[in-house]
Amino acid sequence: MNWNPFKRKSVGAPTVVIQHDELNGALAVLAGAFGDGMTADQTGPGFTCAEADSVARVLALTGYKPEAVTWLEGHASGDEGDDSHFLYENDEGGEGHVMNADEIASYVEELAA
Repeated sequence: MNWNPFKRKSVGAPTVVIQHDELNGALAVLAGAFGDGMTADQTGPGFTCAEADSVARVLALTGYKPEAVTWLEGHASGDEGDDSHFLYENDEGGEGHVMNADEIASYVEELAA
């Protein structure tokens, strides 16, 4: 019998247990990619708000909050009207605006809570 100490059975799909150092390394690479301003600006608007929030949440929960903010700034640059990162509250002109850096930073804190 081939026994693998990093796998365990579960109900439904199998769960893979990853060694801590491997996961940290993979998360650092992921944060570097999504937290890069050019990547965020060029690819972020192509993600739905829910998808972008999922990426930002993983980054924020794993200690990469600045990268999560950069990612959402790039994503939100393409938001308009009914999108999650477009606000009407506290907007003097009533036309709404894309979340600014401070608003995105607060939003990331909420995602990580």
